[in-house]
Amino acid sequence: MNKRSKIYNNGTLVDRWKIFKLMGDAYTGLQQYEKARDNYNIALLTNPDYEPTKDAIVKLETIIGTTVSTDKTAPTIKLLEPSPKRGLKVTTASANVLIKGIANDISGIKEVSINSKIVYAQKSGDFWGEIPLTEGMNQVTITATDLVGNKGIQIFEVERMVAKPIIASTNEVIIPVSEKIGKNICLLIGAQNYSDVNIPSLSNPIADAVKLKMILKSTYNFSDENVIQLFNPGTDDVKRQLLELTNQLQPEDNLLIFYAGHGIWVEKEKKGYWLMTDAKRNDVNTWLPNKTVLDLVAKIPSRHTLLITDACFSGSVFKTRGLNDAAPKAIQEMEEKISRIAITSGNDTEVPDESVFMKYLIKALSTNKDKYLTAQKMFINQILEAVMTESKTEPRYGTLELAGHVGGDFIFIKK
Repeated sequence: MNKRSKIYNNGTLVDRWKIFKLMGDAYTGLQQYEKARDNYNIALLTNPDYEPTKDAIVKLETIIGTTVSTDKTAPTIKLLEPSPKRGLKVTTASANVLIKGIANDISGIKEVSINSKIVYAQKSGDFWGEIPLTEGMNQVTITATDLVGNKGIQIFEVERMVAKPIIASTNEVIIPVSEKIGKNICLLIGAQNYSDVNIPSLSNPIADAVKLKMILKSTYNFSDENVIQLFNPGTDDVKRQLLELTNQLQPEDNLLIFYAGHGIWVEKEKKGYWLMTDAKRNDVNTWLPNKTVLDLVAKIPSRHTLLITDACFSGSVFKTRGLNDAAPKAIQEMEEKISRIAITSGNDTEVPDESVFMKYLIKALSTNKDKYLTAQKMFINQILEAVMTESKTEPRYGTLELAGHVGGDFIFIKK
């Protein structure tokens, strides 16, 4: 049996699907049905034949169906950021403020709005969004609507204090940053040896992933225990790992996901896919849709997420707003905002197995002299022009709006 199928619990080796099934049971008892569903799905992806998990899912869906039809209770709202010091009043010097919280309801959350503007909200109830502030007192109204139309409201005040200008030295070029206590997590996915003879195997995805791992460990704040390797995985392996990250990561953590392997674009459907090593060339049901990847990434509660893909048609993972020619914002401001960023080796085109993109990605990270390097700065200064000059591919940088991007950027911090 694959050792990944078992985990230690209180010193005992236990079938991992049993652990996730029990976690699903616990979340069901707590009426956190979306988290229960996620853990049951992890259990099924690990062992599709485990009958107690199948029975638990039937029970869960029955509970959800009954609850939705009878729910007359308004959602509750818990504010996480900004954190009121006394009562429900917050003071800040910023022109904008990030609002983050959790809306809970037994039938599920349909949408959340802040001052009448709909913001990003997950099915689990986690939500966030940014609002502008005027000088003085600002009233903030959060409204959460559940699946049957019940509304919960929370109101608080944010006072914007205009900060006195600070005269900086003309020689100052470094922007100080308050480093977060969160961990840096990296998920490396390399699909190289394909089981279907109609899908050609590749030579470099695993080696490229290892190169990236080495530079992240040696130069940046990524420890060995926080680098996860999925080499030659199946589709279910990737989905299971992304679901597990929803349980493992905290709101202050940062996540880098790297994928190298085959990608494919279906023009008729206008959809892009990743091909894991168990994919069948003539069976679209064995492919991993980009949308599924983004939906799973959206569940992960990290502060910053950077998705780097080196695959054909990789540009189809996002709709980019385009690059801003202006200088990047202050590092501190970008660090505070929730970001979901993607860098891809190409647009909607094929890319070679011998990756020019990877060559310049590794070079950019290896030769970087800055303490704080944003993904956008790295892309503009060291990847875009170099790759386009040496190859016919056009790498892209953009935001993943559907995964909850608010602002800011992923920041590589040197040791």
